[in-house]
Amino acid sequence: MNERKRQVINHAKRLFLEKGYRNTSIQDILEDSNISRGTFYNYFPSKGELFKAVYDSFLKENHARRDELLLGKDLGDEEVFMLQLKVHMSTSFHNRFFILIDDVMSSNEQDVKEFILQTRWLYINWLHNRLTDVFGEAKKPYLLDCAIILGSLLQHYVYFYVKAKGDEEIEEAIRYCFGCVKTILEDVSKRDIQLLSPSVLENFIPNGAKGNRDLRYELLQKTNILKRCMMQDLKEQQRIGYMQMVDFIQDEIMHHQHPRPILVKTVLASMSQEQYFLEMDMFEGYKDLVNIWLENEI
Repeated sequence: MNERKRQVINHAKRLFLEKGYRNTSIQDILEDSNISRGTFYNYFPSKGELFKAVYDSFLKENHARRDELLLGKDLGDEEVFMLQLKVHMSTSFHNRFFILIDDVMSSNEQDVKEFILQTRWLYINWLHNRLTDVFGEAKKPYLLDCAIILGSLLQHYVYFYVKAKGDEEIEEAIRYCFGCVKTILEDVSKRDIQLLSPSVLENFIPNGAKGNRDLRYELLQKTNILKRCMMQDLKEQQRIGYMQMVDFIQDEIMHHQHPRPILVKTVLASMSQEQYFLEMDMFEGYKDLVNIWLENEI
């Protein structure tokens, strides 16, 4: 993305948050960004498409902060999950994105509303994946129901909690919601009650890069597995070089504001020529995810 287009997105983000989506006109964005109408339409076919770009930039920042907390940590650690939820909720409230989303959903722009609904399914998918990390595959049949309940509790209960008490102790509300869901999970798993199968997610989440906003998380999972395999299989001298390649790709994707896809592609190609990786079953899945990221960035 060129810098000028990035600046328009940043200006629009501020205007949307200050004035609301419906009260912000394209003319407001032109004047604030100091660009011509022709330049605007060269970047975005409509205000709705600009909003999608704004929301995607917010999600990218939010997810990067959220997923960085997993680096080097046990994915099943409840405390790490609590920290991730705190980052997600705090960022959303501080940026007033919950209010902005309500404004967008009150508009008549069906395409943008469908986009918001898809992001909600993607969030539920992330919650479902993380609950599976925490509670294990044995509980998976009940975890989509629990993910939806947790997502609803977090959004609505935390909203009223913050209104009543402020957001300084938002972690207390998050832990309360998670504790409620743990109790529900214990009950439904004992009674074997499942309303929605996890397979339902396949109906609402598109395959590939088009709708995959959990890409960082999936890459982080695959990277952790890859590193564990190398720690078990390889002697230190050989492991160091391979670790450097994996760490480089992870760092570019997770930490760089302006990643360098060409360098990532070069390193991935080098890994693909190594016999060790060619004989590793999970490497193909890792490579596929990196290539999806490359398609988005190049």
